[in-house]
Amino acid sequence: MIKIKICNLSQLKNKNYFVTWVKKIKDEVIVFKNDKKIYVKSSICPHFGGPITYNQNEKHLYCHWHGLRFSIDGKCINQKSFKACLNNYDFELKDNYIYIKK
Repeated sequence: MIKIKICNLSQLKNKNYFVTWVKKIKDEVIVFKNDKKIYVKSSICPHFGGPITYNQNEKHLYCHWHGLRFSIDGKCINQKSFKACLNNYDFELKDNYIYIKK
């Protein structure tokens, strides 16, 4: 198993989420906090590749291209016929850094 450093927890303070391209897994990831719990998911919409952001007030992830909304677990919540989910990544928190475990 390899560990890939993604970000420092301090990078979540301004927007409550952090987005970065991770070359080793060939995916852009979003790291965010919801009710003090950390999540790491793909930030590329499975519908058509649009950018995903986290809406802390409504507690969902949002695709800016077509308006798809995803629950914290990555399932689409406003288009029931859309079955694809956001990829989820296992991670580890160590010394205030978040690492994806691959």
